[in-house]
Amino acid sequence: MTVIPARAVPPRTDLSADALRAAIVDDFRASAVRRRQLPGERLVDTPEVLAYLSDVRSPDVNEVVRARFGGPDEASVEAAIGATVQAFGDRAFFWWVGPDDEPADLSARLATRGVVFLDDIPGMAMDLANLADPAQAPPPAELEIQPVLDTHALDGFLGVIGHGFPEDWTDQTATELVAAGTAAVAVETGFREPNGVPTRWLGSVDGRPVATARLHTAAGVAGVYTVVTVVDARRRGYGEAMTRHALLAARDAGLRIATLQSSPAGRGVYERIGFREECRFRLHEHRPTPEGS
Repeated sequence: MTVIPARAVPPRTDLSADALRAAIVDDFRASAVRRRQLPGERLVDTPEVLAYLSDVRSPDVNEVVRARFGGPDEASVEAAIGATVQAFGDRAFFWWVGPDDEPADLSARLATRGVVFLDDIPGMAMDLANLADPAQAPPPAELEIQPVLDTHALDGFLGVIGHGFPEDWTDQTATELVAAGTAAVAVETGFREPNGVPTRWLGSVDGRPVATARLHTAAGVAGVYTVVTVVDARRRGYGEAMTRHALLAARDAGLRIATLQSSPAGRGVYERIGFREECRFRLHEHRPTPEGS
C-alpha cells in the first residue's frame, strides 16, 4: 500500500484517561507510518497489522506499530506473528507492542521467537492549557531556538541527530537515504505540519546547532519527537527548552493535547513540563541472523 501525505484533522479536546491513551497511541502510530520518501517505502494496514517498511536497512524506518492477532487458536496466532516477521525479509526492524495490542502476551511470544525485548517505554500526555509561558519557564539565555524552514537549517537538525545518537547512524548509505527523504518531504510540505505549525525546531548556541525537537500533528495532537541534544551540550536545560518552545507553537496553532514516548533520561524533564504517564509500550527489535552464521 502506498504511503500518502498527512492531512490536517481537528484538534482533539477530550481529556479523559481513555481519550488521552488513544491520543498517544494514534499519534505514535501515525508518525511511525508517515510518508518519508524512502526507497521502497510501503504501508501495511490491515485489521491485524499496521507496519511501515522500506528498503533502507535501519530499524528506525522499518517498524510494526500495531498487531491484533486475536485468532481462534494458538496456531493461528503464531502463524500471524511468523508471517509478520517474514514480511521484513532480511531487514532489522522494531516491533512496538502497544497497550491495545493482542494477544495480551504478545511481548512474551515475540521474545520467545528471538524478537529481542529492548525497553518498556511510557506513553505520556498533557493538557497544553497547563503549559507554562516563557516568562514562567524561560529557556537558557544562550540558546537560540528557530523553526527549521529551509534546507540549511534542516542540515543542522540532521547533524544534531547524528551527533546525539551516533550508534543509530553507523550505516552511511542508510543515513544518506533517510536525510534525502527527509529533505524531500520537508520541501514538499513547506517544512510545516498539515495545520501550519513548523515540523522541526533547531536550537543553537553561538551559531552551533546543539538541540532539536520535532512536532507531529496529523492525529490532532502535538506529538513530540526527536528531542535530541549533542553529547557535549547535555544537562544544560536545552532539551526541556526545545520541548517547551515547540509546544507553545503547537498551542498557538490551536492544539489542546500533547503526547510523547519518554526515554528514562527524559521522563523527569517531561513531568516537570506537565506530562503524565497514561500507558506503556514494549519495544522489541528483530535482528536477522547474518548469512553463514
